[in-house]
Amino acid sequence: FFIYIVRQGVTSWFVFYLIKEKGVSDAAQAAVRVSGLELGGLVGSLIAGRVSDMMINKSDGKGGAVGKRVQVVMAYTVGIALSLLSFQYVPASAAALQWINVFMIGFFLYGPQMLIGLCGAELVGPDSVGASEGFLGWIAYLGAANAGIPLSIIVKEYGWPAYFNTLIGACALALLLLSPMMNLKSFVQRREIYLQKKLKGQ
Repeated sequence: FFIYIVRQGVTSWFVFYLIKEKGVSDAAQAAVRVSGLELGGLVGSLIAGRVSDMMINKSDGKGGAVGKRVQVVMAYTVGIALSLLSFQYVPASAAALQWINVFMIGFFLYGPQMLIGLCGAELVGPDSVGASEGFLGWIAYLGAANAGIPLSIIVKEYGWPAYFNTLIGACALALLLLSPMMNLKSFVQRREIYLQKKLKGQ
């Protein structure tokens, strides 16, 4: 929910922010400066998946597999907040630096988006994967929908600093909600524990 608020807030408003606040002359130039978002997302998603796999493999079955992925999501969410914070202070004249900053926002933003869906799939049994993904998708796009009118009101009434504070606040709330899930076990792990207990009981 909160990750999609940030995603929608970034994709819908960054071009306007660059024009209104940073003095970029037209939408075309602003679009070039935010074009790194999706590329960063591609790289960030691949690395997030690889890092979470490595953490699971190195754990040797200790701790929750889903929890390891949640830990990567949390680290990436901190990266989103720091990247949003730094973007406000990049000078308008530093187009290349703005592009790199947007690349990093995409890098950190799309990793959690991919891993959250994977976590949902791994938490449930094979018969419930579709329902799990559908439910998570519903929650995510509910967050995206809530980023529309509310953010427009925030920008209009309170200005761009409040806009960035709202996005960073959404990151903080995401971290708060994710923190109890850092040791979640996957369906496969829970089934193995159940079978081991059953064998010991025989």
